[in-house]
Amino acid sequence: MRFVIYINGLLLGLFVVVGCVNTRTNASIENNKFGKVTEGRLVGTYRGNLPCTDCDAIATSLTLANDKAYTLEYTYVGKSVEPFSKTGTWELRDGELNLEGLDYKYKVEPDQLRQLDLSGKEIRGELAERYILHYAN
Repeated sequence: MRFVIYINGLLLGLFVVVGCVNTRTNASIENNKFGKVTEGRLVGTYRGNLPCTDCDAIATSLTLANDKAYTLEYTYVGKSVEPFSKTGTWELRDGELNLEGLDYKYKVEPDQLRQLDLSGKEIRGELAERYILHYAN
């Protein structure tokens, strides 16, 4: 009889431990999600300084509007004070931002956009972190 009570106690303890571990794992996963990317969450201005081969940096500002219009402005720091501007429409597809008229896309991340290379892959290497536009407002 004691053996049956002992086994039942062990099984109950095992279920409690497994339940707690599973709850902690699920809570951790939920805390790391940044939620479903929606077009409304992207609206705003993103800024950053992209690498430049013949200037100090390319000061970049990308504004995404509610009506799916965008304005992209580049200023070649140390070379020209006149900004280069491009406008068009934008589209969100599978977590990537597509800008009409541009050959590259941006991967949408929490509070930032990461520029992808021309084949749609993340840029790697020591300059990779410089291909990020941070949410400004």
